[in-house]
Order: sequence, then structure tokens, then C-alpha cells
Amino acid sequence: MVRRETGLQGGVLLSKPAIHHRRFIVTGAATALGLATALGLATPSAAGAQTQQAQQTQGHHNKVTVIASHLNNPRGLAAAPGGRLYLAEAGRGGKACVKGGEQGTTCIGLTGSFDLVTKHGVKRLVTGLISGAGEGGVAAEGPVSVSRGPNGSFYGLFGLSSHEVPPKGVIPGYLRAAALAELGRLVRVSPHHSIKTISDVGDQDWAWTNTHRDLAPKDFPDANPNAVLYSHGHRYVIDAGANTLVNVHRNGVAKVIAFFPVPKGSQSDSVPTCVARGPDGALYVGELLGGFYSPGHARIWRVVPGHAPKVWATGLTTVQGCGFGRDGAFYATEYQTGGLNEGPTANPAGDVVRIDRHGHRTHLGVGKLFFPSGFAAGSDGSIYVSNCSIAPAGGLSPQLCKNGGQVVRIS
Repeated sequence: MVRRETGLQGGVLLSKPAIHHRRFIVTGAATALGLATALGLATPSAAGAQTQQAQQTQGHHNKVTVIASHLNNPRGLAAAPGGRLYLAEAGRGGKACVKGGEQGTTCIGLTGSFDLVTKHGVKRLVTGLISGAGEGGVAAEGPVSVSRGPNGSFYGLFGLSSHEVPPKGVIPGYLRAAALAELGRLVRVSPHHSIKTISDVGDQDWAWTNTHRDLAPKDFPDANPNAVLYSHGHRYVIDAGANTLVNVHRNGVAKVIAFFPVPKGSQSDSVPTCVARGPDGALYVGELLGGFYSPGHARIWRVVPGHAPKVWATGLTTVQGCGFGRDGAFYATEYQTGGLNEGPTANPAGDVVRIDRHGHRTHLGVGKLFFPSGFAAGSDGSIYVSNCSIAPAGGLSPQLCKNGGQVVRIS
């Protein structure tokens, strides 16, 4: 099971995120840069042949507009007041580089941030947050998700957990202290941009998996929080390492309300990545793998707290972000439409899948999205996606994501 790839190896904090396999994928993307000129011909996921909702079309007439660029590993998006957007930037790592482990060199710094995207540009509301990336700032881990909160506040989430922090002496003390204080934390940002820790949800999820090793004997204990949703007074967190959906109570205690299994004989875990509230009041959870790396195995789960989760849709591929639009349709970003692949044949082409109320599917952004991740619905009917989500501000190459990470509008 490749998902369990985060961890401390050789005393190195590895930014090998379970949810995105970002360091893995970048290795593949680097060898696949020669494919960039052909990406305009990329097709939607082959998942369509495997889903019960077989009717699919490509959204040829949807316009993709870049509204922010030169971002450092943009991840989670959320609607903000006044038609603006909250954004989590995982940063670009830093200058404290450590070699070792399967990931190679990891560079750590305080370059992560929580942002506000407006029509006038990007305003970084909270800066100096922990970030670990590959050399050049590629595929960072750090701030990963945001969600609008009450009274002008918003919630922010950091990936991994304190169990991934290297021992004393490996990295500078101030970086280690920041990593211990932030990784795996759920925080609330006030209207005045002060930050308060709400829960060490990553550490609690790690502890839960440690007592439930029978659910994934080869992978547990593990934790990697990936998405936060504030809805109806509740704070929900999806953990891609623990394969859980938790409700974070007022006292910071994270209670597991759903675990997402995979079919017998699977290659990987479920790796849930996003959560959204549906028009019917239920929670909908997307997953990266669903047990397999090939196209068409990711599922969308419908969760009603107090009941076992049920599969709502099948046949998707590498889902990273999800939500419902103003039109009532469900949207999911597909990180790699050809399936999760970090090898020489890796294709960075992604898209957005729209599933309407009748189950009909439309693929949006085909040929224009690469490694997309976060999703947010706009009040004007447009949708927003974090594109080139593993790219630092300087881009991946002259051919691929040359303007760094982006936020795009699809209308």
C-alpha cells in the first residue's frame, strides 16, 4: 500500500503526503515533461467505462480563467465573504535541506500561508507557517485546507502529524518547534488574522489508528489530515492517512464518525481527500484511490452521522477536492485523469467532473488543468480550482505550470 509513505526515515521529515503522493508524482512529472506539449490532447478519465452513470460529455464551452498565479503549492480553497476565496498555500519549503529516505532531499522552512484571493490579487493573511518540500520548492507539505467559519473567521488545517517531525539536531530548533506546533493541527484564524490552535487532530488520528491496526496492518499507525469543513456548527476533518472522517468537538477532541474501507485484494487504502455538505444535509466524501491506482476506482461516499457510510458514486479517478455548486450539482477535481502514476509515463493532466442530479457527468477543464487539487463554488455559479497544485511560484518547467501554482475560475 503506497499510501503509507509519510514518515521519518533517516531522521528526515519527509513531505511524502499520503493524499497526493506529491513527492512521488513530481518525480514522475519531471520525467514526463516531454509530454507537456501533448497535454492539450489529454482526454477525461477512463473511469466512464466503469461507472454506473455511463452518460458523459466533455465541457467544450466552459471557460477557464486564471485569477491568481505564481503561487507556492496552492491546495485547499473555500468561499470567503464578498465573493472572495480563502486559500491554503503549502509553501515552498526552505533552506534547511536534509538528505535521506525514499523521498531524497527534503527542504524545510516557514513559507506556508493562509491567503485571501480577491479581484485585486492575493493577500497573505497568515505567513511564516511550516513547509517541507522537494528541492526547488516542489510538492510541499504544510497548510492544506481552509473553510469559512463563524463571525468573520475561518479554519485552517495542516497536513501530517507531530509523529513525522525529526529528532533534535536534525533541523534547526526553530523549525522543529514550528513543525511540532503546526503539523496535523486544526486552527482558527480570527478576522484580525490571529491564529489559534483548536485541535491536534493529526496526533489524535494517529493514536486512533494505533489502536485499530487490524484495519490496515501494513500501514497503521498513520495520519495525514487533508480537508476541513465547518458546517452547521460542526468542524469536520478528513484524514487521508487514517482513512477517517472526524468531528472535532469544542474541547478539541476528534471523534471518528466514519472509516472508509476498500475491497479485499486492493493495492492501496481508500485515501479520502475531501468532504462537502450536500443539499440533502448529508456529508459527501471523495477519495484519491479507492484501493487501486488505475483510473476509475475512486468513489464518492455519502455519510449521515450515526449511520454507516454508503457509496454514492463510483468510477472517478484521483479525487482531490469536491463540493456542490450553486446549481446543485456535485463537482470533483481529478488530480491525474490517467490514474495515480509517478513513473516515466506519468501524465499530469487533470480535470473537474460535474455530476448533475440525474447522474449525468461532464468533464470540465480538459487540457487546461494539471495536478488540480482544491475546489470552491462561487456565488455567481462559477467554480474555482487550485491548479498546478504541486508547483512553486517559479513553476515546474518552461513547458509545465511555468507560472507556478494557480487559482482558476471555470465558468
